[in-house]
Amino acid sequence: MSTPAAPGTPPPPPYPPSPPRTDPPRWAWWVGGIAIPLVGILVTVVFGGNDSGPAAAPAPDTADRVTRPASPSASGTPSSKEPEPGPPAPSDEAPSASTSPEADLTAPDGYAQALSTMWGLAPVPCTQHEQQLVDLDDGTSRTEDENNGAVQEPGGAELLYWPDTCTGLGDYQLRALPNTRVGLLRADAPKSFDSCRAAAGTGFGALALSERTDREERGFVEGAALCSVTDKGTVSMAVIEHIAGGAVDDVSVSGPLHIWAAAP
Repeated sequence: MSTPAAPGTPPPPPYPPSPPRTDPPRWAWWVGGIAIPLVGILVTVVFGGNDSGPAAAPAPDTADRVTRPASPSASGTPSSKEPEPGPPAPSDEAPSASTSPEADLTAPDGYAQALSTMWGLAPVPCTQHEQQLVDLDDGTSRTEDENNGAVQEPGGAELLYWPDTCTGLGDYQLRALPNTRVGLLRADAPKSFDSCRAAAGTGFGALALSERTDREERGFVEGAALCSVTDKGTVSMAVIEHIAGGAVDDVSVSGPLHIWAAAP
């Protein structure tokens, strides 16, 4: 409570008026707190909505087409990154005709140009009691009654193929007939007139063709040849091109026969 002024004392000057309030009203803070985040969201939507985002990585197929070296079929040349084909894996099979030297059929003086035909060994069941005789003058063969390897009539043949024991398993044997010149030309030897004529003088004893080990040890394999100088003076080279059969089946043989006949 204020003290009354003494009589005669002038009244105190009035208080100056309060300055006008400049602070924003409380509701403005609420409005600003809501509006500012809304404005930020709208700016993000308006200016960021057209952004397609980070570029997608190219599809694997597209990238491959860009970086992958051209294939041999497209460029005509093999890729340097592709491994070179290695040598064929070793095999325990007998040498084939494709690995033997190619035959040189040149005829020397005194002989006609070589003629080529076929020859073969074709056994029948031993119960039929047949043996085969092969004439290397022309490759023809004939059969006669089997007689334990004895020949009734050679008729100019050089080879005899006969069943030895007739036990039901493969037991045919091959040999040169007596008084003939037949020998084996090995698979890795040159196939020519001179080499064949020389091999003909080496002889060819009985060989059980059903025994693969025996065949290979003797050199009777695909790519080798039986050579003969016949009773007519012909030099014959019977190439062993194909062998079929084995221990339980009688073996068949076939191949080309090259013939150098003596000039008349």
